[in-house]
Amino acid sequence: MEQVVIVDPAEADAGTWSALMRAHKTQEFSERVFVVEAEKPVIDALGALPGIKTPAQLDSATTAALSPVEKLSLRAWAERTQMPDKPRKGNTLNWGHEGFQAP
Repeated sequence: MEQVVIVDPAEADAGTWSALMRAHKTQEFSERVFVVEAEKPVIDALGALPGIKTPAQLDSATTAALSPVEKLSLRAWAERTQMPDKPRKGNTLNWGHEGFQAP
């Protein structure tokens, strides 16, 4: 499972930063906004730490404090799950697969 997390440095404690250092980050949008990948219990535990929020937990003040790049990244992340699957010839095949024709 993947989850976007936003860190509020003013609220995060040493335990929060330690857990984030061990987390498997698949994307980093900034030093405080990134995507972690883990099993649901691990992500739930991470979300319970001080200073950690998910996009659904953001209030207007926290959202206003995000940089334009962070806001754009969160918007793009949310929209990627709303895109319908588009059938494409050769989708999921390696470009080296026999008979595959590159776009």
